[in-house]
Amino acid sequence: MLGLVDGRVDIGVMYTPQSRPGLSVEMLLQEELVLVSTEPTDSDHPGPSYVYVDWGPEFHAKHSATFPEFAGPGLSTNVGWLGLQQILEVGGAGYFPRRLVSRHVASGRLRELRAPVFRLPAYLVYPLERDESVFDPALQIIRDVAAGS
Repeated sequence: MLGLVDGRVDIGVMYTPQSRPGLSVEMLLQEELVLVSTEPTDSDHPGPSYVYVDWGPEFHAKHSATFPEFAGPGLSTNVGWLGLQQILEVGGAGYFPRRLVSRHVASGRLRELRAPVFRLPAYLVYPLERDESVFDPALQIIRDVAAGS
């Protein structure tokens, strides 16, 4: 979510948006969530140091179907950057957007594991009635950044 004024959403980027009157929902990008770890391991399953990030109901369903024997994480969060900071600071593993962890993988700080990749669409949500002189440049910047990721 990028802005909230008087209880009204200004611009949001969401994985599972709900269609609401007065809002436009457009596909922004296809996110790839990859399993990364600070530990050298050949495991392709979440282990004891796994941090579960709640990326929404679609991710939860895919994760549960892929890892039915998974008993649960030692730590869970619904804020992706917080989960990433946790594993970077104390070690562990978790699913994160490839675009978010690519520099850490390139530097060797994280290792991408040979595990299923989960693809989730991300959507741009904004009001249909808006000040186009203010909103449209901001929307275009978001689209440009997403296209470059």
